[in-house]
Amino acid sequence: MTARKNIAKNLALAYLKERGIVARNSKIGLNFQYDGWNFLLWHDADDPAFFRLTLPGIFDVTDESYARALMACNTLNWNYKVVKASLYEFEERGKQRASVWVCYEQILDDASTPEMVARAMTSLIEAAERFQILVDEKR
Repeated sequence: MTARKNIAKNLALAYLKERGIVARNSKIGLNFQYDGWNFLLWHDADDPAFFRLTLPGIFDVTDESYARALMACNTLNWNYKVVKASLYEFEERGKQRASVWVCYEQILDDASTPEMVARAMTSLIEAAERFQILVDEKR
């Protein structure tokens, strides 16, 4: 695979390396930690210019908090242009669970720079913190 075919991953790795942040490869992308947050950069072999950086599991959703979480996600999605919040459902130890994931998505091109990764990380942290305020307000 050429460098062009790995544009999203290469930009992220360049930015992280400059700052001494260690990323680990997983089945679905790159995992790394920054400022107390766990990030996941998805890898899409079919669309390597598609940049999707997520903060997975920022809020555990229960039956009691489901409506509040959904409304907080809707508010974030309305107010942030490239950040999306969604409820992610999964099975853990035979039990159905859900959590909120916040995602930053963008199509990259040759003019994209590693600093774009910083904007994505900052936007995600800001949105995750705003989500917590919103979900608490809806109690």
